[in-house]
Amino acid sequence: MTTRRNFLGYAATAIGALPFAGTALAQTATASSEPAAKAASGAAAPAASGYDASTASAEIDVISLPALKDDFEAAVPKAGYVFVTGAKGDEWTLRENRRAMEDFRIMTHRLTGVSPQNLDLSVEILGQKLPFPFFVAPMGAHRMIHEEGEVATARGAGMAGTLYCSSGASNMTLEQIAEATAGPKWFQLYFNQDVNVTKSLLRRAKNVGYSAIVLTADALGPGMPDQFRAMGVPFRSDMSFGNHDPARGGSGDFMAQKADLTPDDIKMIKDETGLPVIVKGILRPEDVDPIIAAGADAIQVSNHGGRQIDGVPGAISALPLVARAVDGRVPVIMDSGIRRGIDVIRALSMGATCVAVGRPVMYGLGVGGAPGVKSVLETLAAELRSDMLLTGARSVADLDPSYISVTGPSAEMQKEA
Repeated sequence: MTTRRNFLGYAATAIGALPFAGTALAQTATASSEPAAKAASGAAAPAASGYDASTASAEIDVISLPALKDDFEAAVPKAGYVFVTGAKGDEWTLRENRRAMEDFRIMTHRLTGVSPQNLDLSVEILGQKLPFPFFVAPMGAHRMIHEEGEVATARGAGMAGTLYCSSGASNMTLEQIAEATAGPKWFQLYFNQDVNVTKSLLRRAKNVGYSAIVLTADALGPGMPDQFRAMGVPFRSDMSFGNHDPARGGSGDFMAQKADLTPDDIKMIKDETGLPVIVKGILRPEDVDPIIAAGADAIQVSNHGGRQIDGVPGAISALPLVARAVDGRVPVIMDSGIRRGIDVIRALSMGATCVAVGRPVMYGLGVGGAPGVKSVLETLAAELRSDMLLTGARSVADLDPSYISVTGPSAEMQKEA
């Protein structure tokens, strides 16, 4: 039986700071979820709040990560489904993250001697050895999906043996999340206007074992799909940003985020924690040098899954020139649009050290809780293993641009590189 906890609602001041200020924060009507399907997946009775988030806890048979989206829709309230699957504006960037994958074709090698026995999917990044070259991207508000929230997601990542990146917009506290996973963990920071709030978050993260800080450069709050706003912004009334909840040791207003970030903020984080800093949200190669000069230990190519600004390129399209600008000085991470093992190969071949996986992990959380998250990650690993064997690379370290043919709009970028 899943343990349930009640939380404070979002503060009126937080909602007022958002671009949809003035919209009522309405209670969500329970989605037309299927009780029989929930019972079959181990679901318990609806939460006391009446929101009826998933309480499933079972491994799931994943045919593919994209196909799991339909099961996810049936397993969670409509508000949660819309919040996770939607994106900003007309959702062009959301679609482009997937479409742009088609611009990069895999050029396979043959007779390379690779076999299942000598295939190596492991990767090391910032002192962490991962069993496969992907981890769980930072995502917030998991209690819109599952009653255990980020605790279940982190536990599932630990069960799969990979890294969990905890979002600063989590419903559970960073301490609860850290305790839930036996695997490595990073903390994603939303830099607060109040430097004392930021420093408090950093100290807390270091004290409970987060091994790196991800500085969010591509967001100023929760992504708000138009359909979610049209529903009345139906966040749960019993849900709060856990890291800022004074009842749980937090302080400050999550929505009071610092917009005017500079490279000096990287130095502050490093001075405060002594931990590696990853800067997330880079799309332009010109941004790389000042960020690395300020002490960044990794660059994360990301458009936040299309949730924050519409009309920017797919992350995979931006990756080659950003990786070229980095030139091996620090690791490169990519997120936004990863759905298949072949997508991972594309990213690694074009300079990424590893990738982060977002929405499909939430699908697994909704359908199966922590074991469902594990199932998603293991399914992607199995697909990657098969694709690597047929690509002809013995290890992820062997992947390089020779494995890629660019035939779409990014061909000019490949020529320049």
